[in-house]
Amino acid sequence: MQTQGVDISEHNGAVDFAALTQAGVKFAILRLGYGSDYTSQDDAQFAQNVRKAEAAGMPWGAYLYSYAKDASMAQSEARHALRLLQGRKPLYGVWYDVEDSSLPSGEALIDNVVAYCQALEAAGLYCGVYASLSWWEGRLNSPRLDRFDKWVAQWNSQLDYQGPVGLWQFTDRLMLNGKAFD
Repeated sequence: MQTQGVDISEHNGAVDFAALTQAGVKFAILRLGYGSDYTSQDDAQFAQNVRKAEAAGMPWGAYLYSYAKDASMAQSEARHALRLLQGRKPLYGVWYDVEDSSLPSGEALIDNVVAYCQALEAAGLYCGVYASLSWWEGRLNSPRLDRFDKWVAQWNSQLDYQGPVGLWQFTDRLMLNGKAFD
């Protein structure tokens, strides 16, 4: 089933979710924050975006941007996500945004992703992984990640990823009500 959603963070400023719904947006993926479990790394708009999405009747998911250097840091990032979710189980799942150039490579990166996703699953949440096409084809190309849903970013008119995909981010310039969205 194809449906259109948007990625929303504090970088989008104040978002009118009712207007997004009227424009045909069916769901939003809201940024929780980034990095380890420190309140200073929470997305400043997350709680407000959840309230607005729910008031507009828009289902949502969430994501956390990773800076984890090792599995211990990935566990802290999982605690960060769980703290902000406060027991909520978003319909569109919880995603691990893995794209920062400072992240480790090889099995260390895969270990981090598995540690985060398993911690979220242990809390009863649906968990998936976000990355660009080049990361999926290179750094994240591991059968250990096959069981997790994939959110692939490829800004193009066609998706070239060859495996199963849950979400495809096809642009960073979807103009809605005068604002650009991913």
